[in-house]
Amino acid sequence: MLKQSKRGGKLFCDNYYSEERFSPCSMAVRIILRAPPPPPFEPFSPSVRSDISGYATTPSFTPLKAFTAPHPPPTVVGRPPLRSARKCHRNGCGRCLDIFFLVTAVLITAVVVTALVLGLVYEMEFPHYTLQDVRIVQLNVTTSRHGNSITVRQRQPSISNQIVLNSHILFTVQARNPNHKIGISYRQISISGTYKGTSVGQCNVHGFYQGVDNTTILRADLIATNAQLTDGEGSALQADIKSSNIALLGRIHVKVGIKIGSWTSPHVWIYVHCNIRVSPPSSLQGTKLLSKVCRRKWK
Repeated sequence: MLKQSKRGGKLFCDNYYSEERFSPCSMAVRIILRAPPPPPFEPFSPSVRSDISGYATTPSFTPLKAFTAPHPPPTVVGRPPLRSARKCHRNGCGRCLDIFFLVTAVLITAVVVTALVLGLVYEMEFPHYTLQDVRIVQLNVTTSRHGNSITVRQRQPSISNQIVLNSHILFTVQARNPNHKIGISYRQISISGTYKGTSVGQCNVHGFYQGVDNTTILRADLIATNAQLTDGEGSALQADIKSSNIALLGRIHVKVGIKIGSWTSPHVWIYVHCNIRVSPPSSLQGTKLLSKVCRRKWK
């Protein structure tokens, strides 16, 4: 914008002036224009940028990001160190042992409390099982010849002696429940006999319930048909028959549980093994039980 001064006829232009004289006919003005103002400060955030200046609202530069330190590399790459594995394994074993001892202690405590309650409140006694009588109905030892097949080196078949046993033995078992408040529940009863390891018969009795203060008699017929004996067993049995003293082993296996009202305990096995001596029917005194020694085992 030009301004005229009354002093000296000089012409000013926004504080900048020319030394030329003003002439109404010819005017030579050298105007020194001010340089354009610098653009206003561009803030980093586009939301506070002014649109009056005419600049684009979209920044032409990438905003700076906050400096973050790079993550450190993992200390364990691939398989963990062996020491850590051993430590973890050791801790796992320790926890398993703690749980095992805890469960064992709880079970032992429960068993002790149950035994005290049954012993003090119900006055529980263990049932008794024994072989009351043993009778030999039949006992025959026979020797038969058995022919083998012909081999390449043999022109005639070989003949061998075979000793077989046919027997019928009657076992009488006594089962007694001495409890006054507790009943006995039988799931299975197995009665068997052997002579020097060779079976002379087996009998299974179905389960039943035995009331309080009760004695039950069980009779089992043990039958053996063509049971093979070795030469030593056959010779020993024939000698026992002549001496009227036959040694047998009687086994009584009982799966039993106690019953109080409508509650029945888990069933357990009771094993009764009796070493007995019996006289055969051919003896002068007839067949009868000469002696017995029984032992009991729980499982």
